[in-house]
Amino acid sequence: MVQIDKLHKLLKNTPLNAFIGWTLVLLLALLGIGNFIYGRFIWTILIAFVISITITPAIRMHKLSIMPSWYFIFIAIMPIIGSSTAWFFFSTSIPFYVSVATIALLMAAEINWFSSVKMNYKFAILLVIVATLAISGLWHLIEWLLDMYLGTSYLLTGQTPDAINDAVMHQFIYATIAGIAAGVFFGWYFRSAKNTDIVDIPTNISMGTDDYITHRPPAPIRRLLGISNEKQVIAARVMQAGLAILLVFGVFRKDLSTTVNAATGLILIFVPHIITRKYNIKQDTGLVLWLTLAIFLHTVGTFAFYDNIDKWDHVTHALSASVVAAAGYTIIRAIDIYVDDIYMPPGVLFIFILIFVLAMGVVWEMIEFLSDELTSRLGYNAILAQHGIGDTMMDLMFDLFGAVLAATWGTAYLSDISYRLAAKFDEMENLKNRK
Repeated sequence: MVQIDKLHKLLKNTPLNAFIGWTLVLLLALLGIGNFIYGRFIWTILIAFVISITITPAIRMHKLSIMPSWYFIFIAIMPIIGSSTAWFFFSTSIPFYVSVATIALLMAAEINWFSSVKMNYKFAILLVIVATLAISGLWHLIEWLLDMYLGTSYLLTGQTPDAINDAVMHQFIYATIAGIAAGVFFGWYFRSAKNTDIVDIPTNISMGTDDYITHRPPAPIRRLLGISNEKQVIAARVMQAGLAILLVFGVFRKDLSTTVNAATGLILIFVPHIITRKYNIKQDTGLVLWLTLAIFLHTVGTFAFYDNIDKWDHVTHALSASVVAAAGYTIIRAIDIYVDDIYMPPGVLFIFILIFVLAMGVVWEMIEFLSDELTSRLGYNAILAQHGIGDTMMDLMFDLFGAVLAATWGTAYLSDISYRLAAKFDEMENLKNRK
């Protein structure tokens, strides 16, 4: 069986492309040796990784002339050249994140070609954008942990926590700009590049169909707690009423933070009801309660608890991240079921959910930062307050913790909804074709 997909346009099998590609690999190898000699071990590891990604197609297909298009190799290594030679070509780190996005695209394509994972070019581009944000968050989180526990000075350079946090937020913004720009460029490339000289990649890898558990676990969390459906509905209604009271209180007190968060929360908690009414996809009572609890605790936190209870922020971030992970799992799994040329085994989907949640955590931190800046300039109290680099990094850590919880049992607990959503996709497609 020969797989044909637009991702194949990344590969070339021409003498000129092979010559340029292997020349760039040799340059990278020399830079890697130089970085190793000067003790720059992180850059040495990065260079080795980029080399392995670049030469994998040639090794796997036993043909040295098959290389990724040299354009992509060049984009990927430009920041490495600049850092290794101290020739800093750029005033911002946007090119660095474009390089990250390019490496992520090559890696996604090779995973698609040489493993049981299958994706089309549109899904690969989405993965690239998400991965760029996630890598930015993970990179700074690792630097912060090293500074805190090993005494390094990657982030904690003596500046105030707020100043360091502002610098990291700018990095997140650069990563977002680069990820989106790279996604647009990659999409244009796949649509416009000619189909000549496309390298066929034979594969005998089959996609499994029974490696997901599609039934609910025998004792989900709500049953372990002994909460009946009726009590769950009552609990959700009580918290919804509490949000309404907080909204009224915020309006009368002219408390912008409480008003905005309560109003937004009330809108979000009715999303499952809207989905049920419009698309006839019934929502589990426990999931509705889960969403309502996350929104309620966050809104109550903005009203009083964030400033008075140290760990409140960690609890809400973990819970909110678990909701985001559940939503991401449900949607991606439904796409996996519905789209024939996308397949993600459970282990790979688990990793994707972690990447997705970390990226959404980065987006949330940017929203907090930008809202703080905007309200400060307008003379209002912050709607979503940040409290220095330590607070931001702890938020990302608890985002990952919540994602792990949801992704761990999501396979069993959320698959039913994914199948219903995939069926709705199919129904909508059939309706569209009949028109």
